[in-house]
Amino acid sequence: MGSFCKQVSEEAKGLIAGISDRAIWFHLLIEAAEKQNVDIEKLTDEAIFTYGVNLYQDKVANNAREFVELMTEEGPGREAFKQEVVKADENESIAYFHSCPLVAAWKKYGLSDERIHYLCDLASKGDFGRVSNFPNINIEFPKKIGYGDDYCELVATIKEK
Repeated sequence: MGSFCKQVSEEAKGLIAGISDRAIWFHLLIEAAEKQNVDIEKLTDEAIFTYGVNLYQDKVANNAREFVELMTEEGPGREAFKQEVVKADENESIAYFHSCPLVAAWKKYGLSDERIHYLCDLASKGDFGRVSNFPNINIEFPKKIGYGDDYCELVATIKEK
């Protein structure tokens, strides 16, 4: 807890390249859907939220610590997003993501801060889909790189009864 990998493996570099590529086509897909007057909230709820649900439907997390552990598992994803667990308690756990390949790609592509903020909100629906598999756990992102913060802050808590 409290540190993140500063070196990036070749596997993580490949993941970053893939995420970056998909970030651009995600933007272009949303842009095309907007031009066709598609309900973007409904579209992303049905696609991105559902993707998150499917990704974690067979996972187990009984508390906030276990959920954050799932979100920050060892491997190329942890390296790509430079994830750091800063608090690991059953009732509240916090992780920082010091890098976001999506935001980096959108910036490189020349998108406005406002557009990046919007796309960040849409993309994070996948995380909310993941946590929806665990009815006793809530997540929030008080800080997001896509909003101009230095890191994304994932806070997982046990829902009030």
